[in-house]
Amino acid sequence: MKHVKGILQIVYCVGLLSIPIAHAEDLIQVYSQAVSNDPAFAKAHATWLSQKMNFPIARSSVLPSIALTGNGARNYSYVTPPSLAVINNYNWTYGYSLSLNNAIFDMGAWASIRNAEAIVKSATASYIAAQQSLIQRTTKAYFDVMAAYETLYFTLANKKAVTQQYEVSQKKFKTGLIAIMDVYDARSRLDQVSSEEITAKNNLAVQIENLRSITGHYYKKLKGLDKKLTLLRPTPNNIDQWITRSEKQNYNIEAQFYNVIAALEKIRQQSAGYAPTLDFSTGVSEAQGVDSGGDKTRNDNIMMGLNLSYQPIQGGLTYASEKQARYNYTAASSELEAVYRQVHNQARTSYISIVADINHTETDRKHIVSSRQALAATEVGLKVGTRTMVDVLNDLGTVYQAQRQYINDQYTYLNDMIDLKIAAGTLSPNDVAEINRWLTKSVTLPAPTL
Repeated sequence: MKHVKGILQIVYCVGLLSIPIAHAEDLIQVYSQAVSNDPAFAKAHATWLSQKMNFPIARSSVLPSIALTGNGARNYSYVTPPSLAVINNYNWTYGYSLSLNNAIFDMGAWASIRNAEAIVKSATASYIAAQQSLIQRTTKAYFDVMAAYETLYFTLANKKAVTQQYEVSQKKFKTGLIAIMDVYDARSRLDQVSSEEITAKNNLAVQIENLRSITGHYYKKLKGLDKKLTLLRPTPNNIDQWITRSEKQNYNIEAQFYNVIAALEKIRQQSAGYAPTLDFSTGVSEAQGVDSGGDKTRNDNIMMGLNLSYQPIQGGLTYASEKQARYNYTAASSELEAVYRQVHNQARTSYISIVADINHTETDRKHIVSSRQALAATEVGLKVGTRTMVDVLNDLGTVYQAQRQYINDQYTYLNDMIDLKIAAGTLSPNDVAEINRWLTKSVTLPAPTL
């Protein structure tokens, strides 16, 4: 199984970093807590361990089985003849037997072993996919919190600026410099921003809860992006190579592939019902007895032989079981094609989204500069009477919207990069550590409300 040991060891090592505190300040600590506390990942781990037992269970049918039994009894007999004289007889019997049985020819048993091997391989691939899914879910929830925080931050900044404009408009109206309409416009925009603040606070609280559902913790502080993130195209910079890699390395595809193999072996296992089985058996036994007169008896027995079993007619059981297995194989094959297409789509759309994210972020940066310039020009126009208060408020909102969009598009880029790597089957905790180095700004989160 490719990369299995490496990823399992990495996840185990990261799990050891778990810190039993009420808050964490970076992505590494949040992820390590997710490894320890996420119920979905705990279920995946237990399922993997359970599925691994299929192999020794199946293998047991072709390994020798030994049985040891022992017995001991005292028997009494009472006879009452017509003369009323009671005759009392008794005897002791005791003994043991030791037997060994082993399958020599059993097509169904060997098919069952191959079926179990495929099930274990599928379960292992599914477990690694669950590890990668945990990284994806944790980082997305983390970035959603940070994006919601940035939205609230710029909403509050916008509200502060609008409040200042409203206060200025009131003073100017009192001195007769502007009409009451400008005051109403400023007040209307302040009410609008206040509504946006409520929405932003609620969204942040929801995202904090979503993160807690994975890690089991609330956080006082987290770290986010502090400066411009250098956005690079995926390496290799070729969409077809990423698609090919995902088709060969994606663990969901691998898991379903082995499900198909398991279904095929299940057909062979059920078809083996038409074939005979041959077992080897041997054993020894000893029985001893003592009667009421003190006479002893002993019987020793050694047995060795072959047991041939053949059931040509089983009431249609083998026929129906084989047909059922074939239908299951068809279903598993169809599911493999569905997973294959889904992964193909994920790899392609993630790559396309990353390229778009890079372009969006660069455009956002330029938009911030141009919106600030537009705001400055509008403020000058307001002073000379060529622009209105509404124009100033609109441009002010555009500036904060551009800043918010800039930081959020960078988080979107990180999410899309993770989606591409999970499609290609290369996502690992090393990527978490790499992203964590880019998160340098400490952010204080509001306490959860009850």
